[in-house]
Order: sequence, then structure tokens, then C-alpha cells
Amino acid sequence: MERYVIHACPDRMWYVEGFLVPSLLEQGISRDDILIWNDEGRKGNLWAAMECFEYCGKHDGGCWHLQDDVIISSTFAERTKAADKQIMCGFCHVSFEKNDGRSVNRIGEVESKHMWSSFPCIYIPNWLARDFATWFYKKAMYRQEYVMFLHEKKHDDAFWRDFINEEHPYDTVINVVPSLIDHVDWLLGGSVINTMRGTNCRSYHWEEEELIFQLKEKLRQKGFGNRILF
Repeated sequence: MERYVIHACPDRMWYVEGFLVPSLLEQGISRDDILIWNDEGRKGNLWAAMECFEYCGKHDGGCWHLQDDVIISSTFAERTKAADKQIMCGFCHVSFEKNDGRSVNRIGEVESKHMWSSFPCIYIPNWLARDFATWFYKKAMYRQEYVMFLHEKKHDDAFWRDFINEEHPYDTVINVVPSLIDHVDWLLGGSVINTMRGTNCRSYHWEEEELIFQLKEKLRQKGFGNRILF
């Protein structure tokens, strides 16, 4: 089973194949350890994600799950090798954590209720991915409070939080600092699934802004400068 999973959509494959995967390879990660889960059938973010978690749940070990619009830190490969049996959050949303009481400063091993909204970069043991998919298909998708989420075909991260709060309220997770990735959809034409979002979804604990400038230049050099929003 691959150790790194990139959740992708067809509109973002140009970045995944041209920039994200090469950045993983440059740090010594084997291509055999990278799985691109591309929503080729355009089922929607939620359904594609749940199918991916169900697939992961059939294998031992665990996976780092990345979204298709992130940039990795210069020490990403080295630091992600440490993941083993525990949820690890490699991203801390600069706005969400401040607004809903999940403090940006709760770092290291914390109670699951303080888990960051980290779906751009999160390590999930495969047995837990399996249980999440089972909970979704057998319980959550039949609940009235999730009707709109299902209709919109997104909010996989919200389902994840509810699953952990309901099924694993006493587990602990690790909130990783500095951030392992930053979210760069604002450099890639904007969010694909949240087109109305008015603010950039940056990481609070990102410490390598020079990598953002380097990515901007690479995008320009390869002819994608017209996608940049800044």
C-alpha cells in the first residue's frame, strides 16, 4: 500500500503531475509510495474521498493524505517518516482554529477535540480510515443533519471531525509544528470546490515563505502565471 495519497480532481492534475509529485520525488520519496486518487468520474470531493478511505482500509499501515493544492515543506519527507499508529495533523488553518475554539497553539499530543482541521495534510492509520468509511456508509449518510453536505458532495473534513468526536472522543492526536505543508489554491486559480471562499486558506504555522515565492516563479516559467491570484 502506498504511504502518500494525493486526493485530486481532473482540474488540478496539471499541478499534481507537474509540481506536487515532482516535489515529493525530489525529497527522496519513491513514486511507488505515491497514490494519486483522481476523481476522474467527477463524483465530487466527498464521495471520492470516502471511496479512497474505504480502499485504504483494506491495507495495513497508514497513509499521509494530501490535497491537490498544497506545497510541501523542505523537510516534509524526513518528518513524515515518523508517523506510525496515531493521527497526525500537518496543517493548521489560519482562520478556522481561531474562530471555533480549537486553539492554534495546542501543539504536540492533544485530546482529539483539539484536532486541527487538517485535511490538506493528515496522517490516518488505515484501520481508522476503514472505520471512518464504515461509519459514513452505515450511519452518517442516513442522518438528516447531513442532507446538505451530501447534496453539495463535499465537507469530508466535517464528517471526519464528527466521526472522531462520536467514535473516538478519548483518543489523542498530534498537531505538528511547523506545518508540513501550506495551502496554495490561491496560486492555482482559486478553490475548485469552494469557489465563493473570500479568504486564503493558509497555514498558521507555515515557516517557509520563500518556498511560496519559488513556486510562483516556477509557475510563471512553465506558463501557468495566468492562473496566479495575488
